[in-house]
Amino acid sequence: MARTSLVAAAAFVAGTVVAATTTAIAGSGGGSSDVNSRQTTTWLTVKVADAMGTRDTITWVPTGSFASSAELRVPRYPTTAIQGKDTKDLALSAVRNEQVSAQLAIASGHDLHDVRASVGDLTGPGGARISGSGTQVRFVKYVPVQRSKSEMDWSATIDQVSSAAEVSGDRDPDVVGDALQEGSSVDVPAYAAQPLWFTFHIPKTAKPGAYTGTVRVTADDGTRVAYPLSVQVADAAVPDPKDYGFFLDVWAQPETMARGSGVELWSDRHWMLIEAYDKDLASRGQKVINTTVVDNPWHHQWSLGTRQSQTATPYSSMVAWKWNGSRFSFDFSRWDKYVRTALKAGLGPDIGAFSMLAFQDGEHLTYTDTRTGKTVYENVDLGGDRWRAAWGAFLPAFEQHAKAKGWLDHTWLSFDERPVDTMTVVKNFVHEVAPAFDDRISVAGSINTESIASDLSVDWGGIDQLTAEKAEERRKAGKITTFYVYGSPAHPNTLSYSPAVEARMIPWISAQRHLDGFLRWSYNSWTSDPFTQPVYIFSQGDEYLVYPGKNGPMSSIRWEQLKEGIEDFELVSELRKKRGGGDSTALTEALTTATRELDGRTKNVSDIETARAAVVKELTS
Repeated sequence: MARTSLVAAAAFVAGTVVAATTTAIAGSGGGSSDVNSRQTTTWLTVKVADAMGTRDTITWVPTGSFASSAELRVPRYPTTAIQGKDTKDLALSAVRNEQVSAQLAIASGHDLHDVRASVGDLTGPGGARISGSGTQVRFVKYVPVQRSKSEMDWSATIDQVSSAAEVSGDRDPDVVGDALQEGSSVDVPAYAAQPLWFTFHIPKTAKPGAYTGTVRVTADDGTRVAYPLSVQVADAAVPDPKDYGFFLDVWAQPETMARGSGVELWSDRHWMLIEAYDKDLASRGQKVINTTVVDNPWHHQWSLGTRQSQTATPYSSMVAWKWNGSRFSFDFSRWDKYVRTALKAGLGPDIGAFSMLAFQDGEHLTYTDTRTGKTVYENVDLGGDRWRAAWGAFLPAFEQHAKAKGWLDHTWLSFDERPVDTMTVVKNFVHEVAPAFDDRISVAGSINTESIASDLSVDWGGIDQLTAEKAEERRKAGKITTFYVYGSPAHPNTLSYSPAVEARMIPWISAQRHLDGFLRWSYNSWTSDPFTQPVYIFSQGDEYLVYPGKNGPMSSIRWEQLKEGIEDFELVSELRKKRGGGDSTALTEALTTATRELDGRTKNVSDIETARAAVVKELTS
């Protein structure tokens, strides 16, 4: 069901519903059915024209400040007075070896074609240069907004999450800017806003100081706009992603990579795609290679009595289980290749194995009966004889295999939201048959499992019980402590229509609470086409942070903002090291400023830049 937009109240002009315009607009995403190239209603064009203050082509800086412009989503159809039209100069601050995102927007009372943006070389101190070719220019792509189909009552609703200032449309459907489409140019329908997304990559070797250059925007109607640009590079740096201290654990799904690109599962082309997605994850400092050792570990027992995957495409096992009538055997060849591919791309070093326990379902085994060649799905009781026999065979074999590969010390048994009594059964059994994994149990779930999990990611409901003192105690014991969000809470979150600033803020929350990082399911569990049917069951974007691209992932606003929040976390960590671990008054104030309003709809989007500037100032003093 399409969301009822707050601007839909304007659909009545003089008490009469106004008919739709008759012209279909060519857009950035394909045919006329695409939300980037669809028709608009007359009442909406009138509202947008009023917001623009003109029917001529205009460009503007969202938020009015280039430095904070990426912290919000530009509505496709602005219906309130556009701010930032008077901003003439673009200014950014940066440190070495980081990326900095910003955006401009363009709109017109007529169709625009071949809209382009470019950044010239930046000239700095002593003639130093930062090449303009290193700046990425992408185009924000709009996706339809849909309500969750979940039967659960814990998922935040669209109305609790989204802002009418960022989600817009005329109910058929409403749209939100999220995906970042690559290409040399874009076409823009009349009376529709098109954000131009810039990602500046500051070299590791850049000299500190002020750099200047020019940002240009052109279109086929003769639009020629040039903005002076200044970038102040501080005498500080973030480490390479492989050396990030931030512990990022995002769960990727290989099956959808093949489906999203229309290639055969586990074909050579699929493995090339897996490597491309792995490299993207590695660019964020992803620390875990998440693997499956059973079929469909996220099988779900729904309240209507059905048993099916909670993702549109089920996960499959990377380990082949076989039963010959008297014993189990295991083929690890696909699991090996998946781990090798990820390690080569820069992921890891940890390897997560999902999962000895079913998610929201009764325990079961899936295997091939070698006597008949048929796949068997067998229900078993947790801790029962058959369960013990199966896992009593698997765990020692898995341990021996991981040890032979040289991966045992980094291999974890992973679990998702299993209660402490169930986890205790598993913990005791693991100690009995494969004690090598005693200290490598990873749990995303309740704070009650804290004593069991050496790698614990606690849900938002338990985060206040996970004190800074407890996190430090675990860190000294060599344990990992993070937090996660899913369809809940409403704020902060990384849903498709979550306020953009919230993804940037999440690593600041980890820093403020002295946690090690952040976990999120899922990276890419898409529907068959997330651009036209973005919801499977849960809140939109709960299942994915990126979109399927031609040869790898298409990024999103929230994925870029999370990356830059992680870079902020690294700067905070560097400052803590410099000060011997303690937090100065200035750092405490910066952390408070960055996280003082968790609801991005009402948050001052300049908070992050203010906090970051304070950290950099103290780091370079």
